[in-house]
Amino acid sequence: MSKFALTIAAVGLISMALCQNAKAQEESYSGILATSNAGAKQIRFTFTITKWATQDEIKALGKVLKEQGQNALFDELKKLDSGRINQIGETGNQIAVAEKSTAGGNTVITMITARRMSATELARKATNTNYPFAFLQVTLNDKGEGTGKMVTAAKIKYDEEKGHAVLDPYGSGATPVTNVQSLKK
Repeated sequence: MSKFALTIAAVGLISMALCQNAKAQEESYSGILATSNAGAKQIRFTFTITKWATQDEIKALGKVLKEQGQNALFDELKKLDSGRINQIGETGNQIAVAEKSTAGGNTVITMITARRMSATELARKATNTNYPFAFLQVTLNDKGEGTGKMVTAAKIKYDEEKGHAVLDPYGSGATPVTNVQSLKK
């Protein structure tokens, strides 16, 4: 085999390996969001991850935020599909970015969506339309069980002093998520 053919084969294998690294074996979980408003209730939801973001993808999104701002980041996130998060019985939101890491022997899954906004919300130009992102982070033990926090409306800003993105939640901030469990098939 020629050097050219070997180079093409090697590049192809490396590309396939990198692509498979970003693809997730589909992982699904359920959890309960405990709302804290006047009509407090528990909302059962599920989320399914189909693709994990690579560090290069996360850096590229950070660059978009830093150089072009929140609106450009929102437009980029609308193009991405890493799975779905939904309240039981609803269609839910597409997960734009999902990242998996470990901390102290636990698995930490962080997700960001470009949240859906209702026509009514947009028509009345509600304040929360300036908060176009949603955020979920869960910490799981080795059995795939855990807890987390969800922000249903947030801005994402680039903090020049800190040198990274900062989440600015709308309203009372993060809501606790409990009873997170793996839905292994």
